[in-house]
Amino acid sequence: MRPVDHFFSKLASLEDSLRGPSAVLESRDRSRLEQDFSQLIGPALGKTAAADLCNRTIDRVALPLALQKLGDMAAFFLGEYDGETMHLDREDWQEIQETLEDASGEMDINILTSLMGELLSRGILG
Repeated sequence: MRPVDHFFSKLASLEDSLRGPSAVLESRDRSRLEQDFSQLIGPALGKTAAADLCNRTIDRVALPLALQKLGDMAAFFLGEYDGETMHLDREDWQEIQETLEDASGEMDINILTSLMGELLSRGILG
């Protein structure tokens, strides 16, 4: 199983536990999610930038959609984003762009170049 698939599995389990009209992410679940996300994409992005992106996404997007977006973002950072089955909107792409710009000084230049190239090919960079 690929690391991103394992992360999607964790997200699905967390989403199942959130069912109900007033789904709330408990503090320990949020902390675990931030840690899992950071461990997964931290090598590409940096753990601090990954944690910040995770928290901004959770704060910006309602549950359970935030969990799906985190999975899709993780896939993007790992070079496994599939535009046919994964869906990030313009605001998500802008969030990714801002995160890359903020973390650019700490990132491997080859990873940064590859990810920015992906944003360019998607029309996010102009």
